[in-house]
Amino acid sequence: MIQHVIFDLGRVLVEVDLKPFTAEFCRAFQIDPLALKSDQGNGAYLDFQLGKITGEEFHRRTCEHYGRFISLTQFKEIWLSMLGGPVPGTSELVDRIDHRGYALSLLSNTDPWHFEYCHQTIPALQRFDRLFLSYELNKKKPDAEIFWAVAEGLKAKPHQCLFIDDLEENIEGAKRIGYQTILFRNAEMLKRELELLSLI
Repeated sequence: MIQHVIFDLGRVLVEVDLKPFTAEFCRAFQIDPLALKSDQGNGAYLDFQLGKITGEEFHRRTCEHYGRFISLTQFKEIWLSMLGGPVPGTSELVDRIDHRGYALSLLSNTDPWHFEYCHQTIPALQRFDRLFLSYELNKKKPDAEIFWAVAEGLKAKPHQCLFIDDLEENIEGAKRIGYQTILFRNAEMLKRELELLSLI
């Protein structure tokens, strides 16, 4: 029986649009957008997402990597430009799950800047009992260890957890240790899946 419903954040609860971010980032650092796709920024973002470095260090390492300095304020504004408002329809489903008495948790590969933005702009996050964030856990999806850490934190068996994410690789990672899962496409499809499971 499902006791815990665990949501991803990006593209499930909050809109993500990389186009404005990519345009501004490439303009600021004077780089080719095509080159950016294959460039991981010397691993700085992964370290930021895993809580190994601060936002200031992320900024410094990125500027050094591209050989061009922009202010921390400008850099953070560009970084946040990929995030939008709530994903249509999902917040209502969160409310309905909460009203049914299921424990709600968040599991996200994110960084402090992005999460701060989401916490301020996505009211549905107030409904969540537990927040499992990559930069606090020093772990990331789809690695098995983060899913085990969540189950342990919830004092639950994996099969008691329903995990909702928009990326197949994360869904597969959760399935491998026994989570029940839903691959998120849009709120209407999620609504149907939740109804089939009698969660709303």
